Amino acid sequence: MEAVLLEAKIRDNFGKGPSKKYRKEGFIPSTIYGQGSNINILIKKNVFNKLSHKITKSTVINLKLNDKTYDVLIKDYHKDYLKDDFYHIDFYELKTGKLVHFKIPLNFIGNAVGIKEGGMLEKHLVELEVECLPKDIIASYDINIENMKINDTLHVSDLNLDSKYKILSHQDEVIAHITGKKEEEIEEEAVAAEVEVEEKAEEVKKEE
Repeated sequence: MEAVLLEAKIRDNFGKGPSKKYRKEGFIPSTIYGQGSNINILIKKNVFNKLSHKITKSTVINLKLNDKTYDVLIKDYHKDYLKDDFYHIDFYELKTGKLVHFKIPLNFIGNAVGIKEGGMLEKHLVELEVECLPKDIIASYDINIENMKINDTLHVSDLNLDSKYKILSHQDEVIAHITGKKEEEIEEEAVAAEVEVEEKAEEVKKEE
């Protein structure tokens, strides 16, 4: 289980006014949900922003609050995408031995045979819903597509995950598909080939 370390402190004041003040002071108002009473906290914005590029909803975060550390996942967040600024983060506390439902980002690796032959990769699913113990959570799952040919389709049922992961996504759901060239592209190539043949024939005639 890959974990990210993050420090927090208790948030004492609530409401729009205090939240706005906290943000101006460089904090992100946040909440820990899960195994007991909800805990309202503050996260340093500059620290979280530096880590955010490697954090997904399946990344376990060791959240240190005073003398206690909580293992959490990001449950939800509110963000200003224009300013690339987080307004609020909801964390979910994990409990040892208790199954957790989360989404694993899918990472496609390898250069498919079908792509080399002129096809295109269509990604229909970028996350896989699974259930497992907190200790088995992974940040992403690699799918090797090297052997996929034109018109090949990869379904959820084709994945070979370890038995410790219970797949919740529908087994018939399409993950990826290699499409062939479109008819208009084939026609354009055929026309270009005919033109090339005719031009060569004209050159031969001129030489004669």
